[in-house]
Amino acid sequence: MRDTDFFTSMSDRNTAALILALYEADRPLIMKDLQDITNHTQTLRQRIDSMEKDGIVDVEIVSSVHKQVRISLTEKGTEIALLVSMANTIIPGDISEKSINMRYADPILRLLRGKEYVVQKDIKDVVRSYDSTTKVLAKMEKEGLVTRTVSSESYREIRYSLTPMGKQVADAFETIFRKIRN
Repeated sequence: MRDTDFFTSMSDRNTAALILALYEADRPLIMKDLQDITNHTQTLRQRIDSMEKDGIVDVEIVSSVHKQVRISLTEKGTEIALLVSMANTIIPGDISEKSINMRYADPILRLLRGKEYVVQKDIKDVVRSYDSTTKVLAKMEKEGLVTRTVSSESYREIRYSLTPMGKQVADAFETIFRKIRN
């Protein structure tokens, strides 16, 4: 059931933190400036490539004595950064520790959006990663974005619903998704 059109660069870990770092910078950043966010050069490059493909960033290779890769937000990226920033301010704490910066947070929020509840099994069917789904949902519950209830019909059926705060964040991520897809 996994629909690859449902996933974007926002579905990856650390994308929100990278967008905010670029947004808060007063100039294009180089890879070295962003290295602390992912702690791995190859992972950083993959995230930047994915964000470039989605039209969020521009990547410019500058040759001087040493090759430099400069990264900056596109106009679309700046619009997305404002939405990420808004979602970031709703949730207390550092962006690196928040659920919105975790892998699969974006599709989970969008999946829950507009529904009374979604059963955990259905979320896992879309995301297809038991560990990631469980971790993100636990973090979202701790942050007050979702509520978790056990069905009265079956103790095995765990239901997740967005809280009012979660709805605000999910709305922001739905808007981001539409901007990326258009």
